[in-house]
Amino acid sequence: MCVVIAKYFDDHGWVAVKNRDRNYVPEISFHRHKEKNGIERLLFEDDVTKYMEGLNSNGVGILSASLMVVNDEKEISKSAKERSPHGLAIKKALENGSAYDAVRAAAEYKLTGNTLVIDRENCFLLEGCLMNGEYKFKLKQIPKDQTVARSNHGVWLDWAGYQRGVNKSQALSRISSEARLAQAQYVVNQAKDPEEMIDGLCQIYIEDPQLNVMRTSTESKKMRTTAQIMIIPEEHTLYCRPVSSHITFDFWKLNDPKAGTWVEILSNRALYQKQQMGDPPFSGMKIRHTTE
Repeated sequence: MCVVIAKYFDDHGWVAVKNRDRNYVPEISFHRHKEKNGIERLLFEDDVTKYMEGLNSNGVGILSASLMVVNDEKEISKSAKERSPHGLAIKKALENGSAYDAVRAAAEYKLTGNTLVIDRENCFLLEGCLMNGEYKFKLKQIPKDQTVARSNHGVWLDWAGYQRGVNKSQALSRISSEARLAQAQYVVNQAKDPEEMIDGLCQIYIEDPQLNVMRTSTESKKMRTTAQIMIIPEEHTLYCRPVSSHITFDFWKLNDPKAGTWVEILSNRALYQKQQMGDPPFSGMKIRHTTE
């Protein structure tokens, strides 16, 4: 369960940010892959589930939020030897040299989720999900004068992701998804630069750890924001804030001057220092946990 946002800045181009929520402590690592076509791929990888996403040396980035409810909830139970089909689809799509070609490939690989595919000048949103075993999707390019935010329910595919009418568990997850989406949309609309995008997703807007965009629950098996990822294609850089993850990396490999991509590790400072972005309309709001 995650949120993703994207915004265009004149001096940076398109920027995408993700809060990644899990009910376990991930083991994070970074891997570079170079194919015969010369495009290098830098992947953020969860070593527990083998899920991955990232960017390539052409400045194409992909971040995604799940719409496959069952897969999302069972992800922790997967064997570490298995490869996430979702992650493999993203890895393959990043073999392409432009956001346009990468998002077309993602749809061909039947990538599910609310997926942002960006390069400096282009942003595409792919909503994809399975219905009765058949892949359904909608794909649109986002204009530069608009922002985009998504969580774990479908907007164009309104039947996808968490739903209120299935059972109590899904209804509560849908309420969380809606609350986190409202906050994410506020953050991306208000942000004046990439730093305000990622730091804005660190704040406490609702006094409920499961409804807030930065989930800080310490209860067992509860969803918690374990990492933040920001991709800035113009810089060919993936920024990672581990938040609540174990992370391993080889500093010298990540800083190889011959590489076409870069990783920057961010501190958790923004989690503890309240950002001044104004008072959102839902600040202090009490949301009724109705499952009706």
